[in-house]
Amino acid sequence: MGYSPNISIRIYGEGLDQVAKDYLSVMSAKERKAAVSAGSLAALDGIRNYYSEKGDRIWVNKSLPTHGPGRRPTQWWRLVESGWKQLKPTAKKAEFVNSTIGFAHKVTGGTIKAKRKRMLTIPVIPQAHGLTAKTFSQTIAPLFMLGHWSGKLRLCMNTNEGGIKTVFVLKRSVKQKKWPAALPTENKFLPQFAFAALGVIADHLEGDGS
Repeated sequence: MGYSPNISIRIYGEGLDQVAKDYLSVMSAKERKAAVSAGSLAALDGIRNYYSEKGDRIWVNKSLPTHGPGRRPTQWWRLVESGWKQLKPTAKKAEFVNSTIGFAHKVTGGTIKAKRKRMLTIPVIPQAHGLTAKTFSQTIAPLFMLGHWSGKLRLCMNTNEGGIKTVFVLKRSVKQKKWPAALPTENKFLPQFAFAALGVIADHLEGDGS
């Protein structure tokens, strides 16, 4: 799958048993849309709850150099949670999208390239996690560039011990693997969808006296 700024989850009536699907098939388009709409709202809660229950745990990879003393949490997971939006449901489909910056690459993996011939700044110490090079330089320690001769460009800082520490490495592109559990499994939102949709179907049947 190629890179996309949006990640989508679509529901086409899955999660409903065959009897419920049969009832849906004989309902008017307006009534079906009402059932899908109710299910869609419930499913959206299920999707968001998945991220709120997990918090930042699903995004932690302790093997990375940015983990350790001095790392500050960014609360990025909250952006992912609140980033899920419900598109206008139809009589046949419910759909949700998320355009949170960086989320699509977590889901699909792929290559991230620098834009306009610039370089990506990759943090390599815990204190730089979630910060731009400019912010780090202004708030923590001034940065200077090394590596022109070797071609391995990096932004460094002076240490209190008189040494030099690499804070960011500069690259034209990086490859990112798919992140495990970046998306909820269907059992986190389909049961909610089915329960709410069935409630509308039941109300419809009662109204018909069936």
